[in-house]
Amino acid sequence: MADGRWQMAEHAGRVWPSAKPPTRRRRAIRQSPPSAIRHPPSAIYNVLPLMSSNQSLGPWRIGERVGSSVWIAEDTRNGKNVALKLLTRTLPKDPGRRETLIRDVRVAAALYHSFLVPILEIEAVGDTLVMILELVEGSTLTQILHGQPLERAQFFRFAHQLASVVKYLHTKMLLHGNINGDAVLVTHEGQVRLAGLNLTNLVRREKTSLIYQQKGGDPRAVSYMAPEQIASLSIDERTDIFSTGVVLFEAATGKLPFPGENAPDIARLVVESQPISPRGANPDIDKDVLAVVGACLFKDPFKRVKDTRALVEMIEKADPMAAEFSSHFEKRPVIARTSQREQRQTILFIADVTSDHEEDVTRMQQILGESVYLFDGKVIDPFGRRLVAELPSVESALEAGRKAEFDLDPENQTGDVLQARLLLHAGMIEMRDGEPAGPTMEKAIHVLEQLPPNALYITEDFVREGRGNVRFRDAGARAGVKLFTIVQPEPVAAVAPTETSVSTAELEAEAAAENAALVAKEAAQKRKGAMVIAVAAIVLIAILGGAALMWQRRSATDTAKPVAAAAPQGPQPATAANPRRVFVAPFTVEAPDPALADRAKAIQLGTIEILKTFPELRVTDAPAPDGDSFSAHVRLGAAGAELVPRAGAKSGQPAAMLDVASGIRAMVLYVTTSVQTQPRTYAAADALNSFADAVVARSLNDSKRTDTSLRAAMGSDPNFLPAQLMAMKFFALSGKSSDALAAAKQVVTLDPSNLDAARNVARAMLMTGDLQETFAAYDLILKRDPNDAEGLNLIARYAASAGDAARFNAMLVRLRRVAAMQVAAHEPDLIAQSGRINAAIPGYYKIEEMIPNNPALSLKIGRFSVLRHSLEIADIEQKKLMTSDPLYGLHMLNAYIAAEKSDRATAMRELSSALDAAEQGDQSWTCAAEVHTVLKDTPGALAALQKAAQRKEPSAAYILANPLFGYLANEPKFQSVRDQFTKQQDETKAALAQIK
Repeated sequence: MADGRWQMAEHAGRVWPSAKPPTRRRRAIRQSPPSAIRHPPSAIYNVLPLMSSNQSLGPWRIGERVGSSVWIAEDTRNGKNVALKLLTRTLPKDPGRRETLIRDVRVAAALYHSFLVPILEIEAVGDTLVMILELVEGSTLTQILHGQPLERAQFFRFAHQLASVVKYLHTKMLLHGNINGDAVLVTHEGQVRLAGLNLTNLVRREKTSLIYQQKGGDPRAVSYMAPEQIASLSIDERTDIFSTGVVLFEAATGKLPFPGENAPDIARLVVESQPISPRGANPDIDKDVLAVVGACLFKDPFKRVKDTRALVEMIEKADPMAAEFSSHFEKRPVIARTSQREQRQTILFIADVTSDHEEDVTRMQQILGESVYLFDGKVIDPFGRRLVAELPSVESALEAGRKAEFDLDPENQTGDVLQARLLLHAGMIEMRDGEPAGPTMEKAIHVLEQLPPNALYITEDFVREGRGNVRFRDAGARAGVKLFTIVQPEPVAAVAPTETSVSTAELEAEAAAENAALVAKEAAQKRKGAMVIAVAAIVLIAILGGAALMWQRRSATDTAKPVAAAAPQGPQPATAANPRRVFVAPFTVEAPDPALADRAKAIQLGTIEILKTFPELRVTDAPAPDGDSFSAHVRLGAAGAELVPRAGAKSGQPAAMLDVASGIRAMVLYVTTSVQTQPRTYAAADALNSFADAVVARSLNDSKRTDTSLRAAMGSDPNFLPAQLMAMKFFALSGKSSDALAAAKQVVTLDPSNLDAARNVARAMLMTGDLQETFAAYDLILKRDPNDAEGLNLIARYAASAGDAARFNAMLVRLRRVAAMQVAAHEPDLIAQSGRINAAIPGYYKIEEMIPNNPALSLKIGRFSVLRHSLEIADIEQKKLMTSDPLYGLHMLNAYIAAEKSDRATAMRELSSALDAAEQGDQSWTCAAEVHTVLKDTPGALAALQKAAQRKEPSAAYILANPLFGYLANEPKFQSVRDQFTKQQDETKAALAQIK
């Protein structure tokens, strides 16, 4: 496809036709082979075992491989070609965790957008989880460009579609995290299709990204990463905006903004340097194109365009025709004027057969038609290949569907088994020439084609109409539509009384207790009061006796029914376990007063930022179907400006808007009351006003004003959590580490559940060598997240260093629940720490057979192989580190190898690069001492060991026992190092003791 089919790209129109809009048609869809994508071989084929052509995986026959984890496959159920993406080969063994993961992926993958590669289904085949997608007929952006920029109109058409689909993902609370020129496909009609979603996108658990650890050796992948991804900092929607900006830069210039010879060089450029000049790459670049691209590529996330909605608006303002072009691809039915009167909202039962035989269609119409008519429905398309029927109610539709499912059960059929797909749906349909049509029908048919036969599925649209008397089970999604199945009723059985059951004896005892209490109270009160209470007691006893009698009768006549608490009615209170989505829309301002409008904007932004600190709430950037939308109307009343909070059509009580603080208080109180969560007591007016000003300044990318206002807010009230949270992030991105640490400590004090703050404190304390505070912070993290890889690895390393075998082994057990690639502590580490490298190596080899590409393991085996003079093994590990850890592990092992070859210059250069990339908690200076020892550089080895002791690296036991350093025994400096590490072991044991 990249050959002749895309030769049209050389003409003036490129792939975006300027004359007529693209036509809508159903077509065979296929992605062209990614010949222009450059991946190191190990970046693809070592990650996943290769599946050969004609191999079967469930109902799919594997064909050509078109990506690192993507194959073209044939769906043997219908003969159609699809794209099969391997999400994971290692589903959890535990049934509960396995089911939860599959359900979470299916829910997250229920996506449909005109500019997203359609996801058809998510299925588990054995221990493998796969995503099935439509094949898209198109080429990647990079293939289309061939190093040449797009013209202005073409650029904005492309940019509008890309920004729109990224905006859609963000409204679904998803981060893409991997937007690049190879993940963006363009059809011959000019329609953009974004690909690249994977398991990490769909079930993100952490606020940091592992993409750099996974793809850091691929120069092309690194070219599109945001600085915070490379630096392993927190990521959010602005991370996607940066990657989108890189793609737009490529579209505008034909070149990437950060060119480099290799992945580490590119990574440094992304983090430290400015992009190449766009005008230098494309002298004819338009100023509006420059503005759009530039708004995305700030290294500071807070300086980038604030969200994708603003990016879309910016593009539409620069070129209004771009939005019109995008609209041609939206699925909008063409409705004839004469048929508009025939539109109606209805409940649908739709079915078809999997075969092409007319006799099967006839049998289906007969069998299912009987179910429809039995429950007062009517078939509205009796002559089509599909059965389309209307039912009068949700209950009748459910009964008709259940009967049809029963009749089609293979055990209930005679002769050849009829294979029919069944779907209950609801929505607006229109009759055109006697046939049902419209978007509701299009959606239903699209879903129906993806369903397995002889099982009844129900769409989310149907469930919104009602649930009848049945229970639904989540059934994932097909064609971007959420689906459910009916839970079969459990057999009715007698239920023994439970803790919530009340026996007759208990009722009588309760009545007696009440009576005794009333008598005691009667003796202490006046006669008149006693008489009243006695009457009340008699009434109460009568009521309780009646209740007991009723219970006896119920027990005698209805013992088969389990006793259950009544289901709560209406919206439930928002909780941390069941958070409520809320959206705060811009306020309307009645008076044409700019100052009043600015105040309203500050109140809205301040309210949003404060609500984000509520664990019971999830603040969204757009209205969500399952969320609550709020706004406010600002007007001038008799006593001055006042704010009227709103929730949909409902309005709250007007509140005097004396300043920004009073408006924020009113809005926060209104929102929290509406969602039935506990209101918070916030800071004084000065703190709130300063905080709101900081939020506004940040939205305007005014760093100086943000800094000043934040400090004022924290000065007014140090216990104001939203201000401390914002300060922690803002100061960290501004390079003010001490201020960021102070804010992080305060956040931990105010909100111990905030793992980001606790992690920031832990890392900073480790850098200062305060092991007591370090492990206290990691202990707090592990209490909230028992599977935190960073904390478990670090504690295990220091436990091994201190000779605490029991705690080390306990951490290894907990690390079994962590992804294997993230584990940095391994069982042979205790042996290695004792200086017995030769004894440890076989254990490392055994683990590597099961986990071949673990970066920490590769570095251990590689460096120990050099010390054992086995360069062949070291070379193998070196190749692995090119992909798994190109910034640190690769350079460190290169230094060992160069030292073994007596190449001092290369060893020192590689060692310097490794030390630059090292993190606190690594054994980087211990490794440096070994490199200097191999080079026979005693002063260098001693200096490195002193550094290791000063940084309190987790290598005390190793240095004290390693025979490699035996030749330094008589050196006074080495004696000092030994003393420091001996003390460190005691300090480490004491610090580790606080971890439970």
